[in-house]
Amino acid sequence: MRGGILERSGGLADQTSLLSYVVLVLFQTLHTFEEIACDVFDMNVGHVTVERNRYLVMASVLSTITIIPLALLIYDLPLGYYLGLFTSGVIGALQGVVHAVGYVRSGAVRGSLGAGFYTAIPLCITGVIVFVQLIHALLG
Repeated sequence: MRGGILERSGGLADQTSLLSYVVLVLFQTLHTFEEIACDVFDMNVGHVTVERNRYLVMASVLSTITIIPLALLIYDLPLGYYLGLFTSGVIGALQGVVHAVGYVRSGAVRGSLGAGFYTAIPLCITGVIVFVQLIHALLG
């Protein structure tokens, strides 16, 4: 954590890492909007019925959890790297897996690929990229 994320290795690679995390936040926000546009509130996920208020509260909490590591990474606080690993791994990379499994288990809901499927793919890819970049920053 020497010198801040923007100052390591000449700055270019670490500015790329920070920009990648910003893109992760963007895709996570777009993913939430896509699920809202697909009326995720009317869906049953297994034995759970998704309710509007609960979904909106959880989406807000997840968005906030995703933004906190960004602020910590800018100030080069070690906690930012570890929280960033969590958010990029769980909230980012696992979205693609969760939506793929959901699609296979339920089939095409209403003739589509399911709520949030289209943004889950770039969110997953960006999550993996950020995860690898943060691991590299921690080890390097």
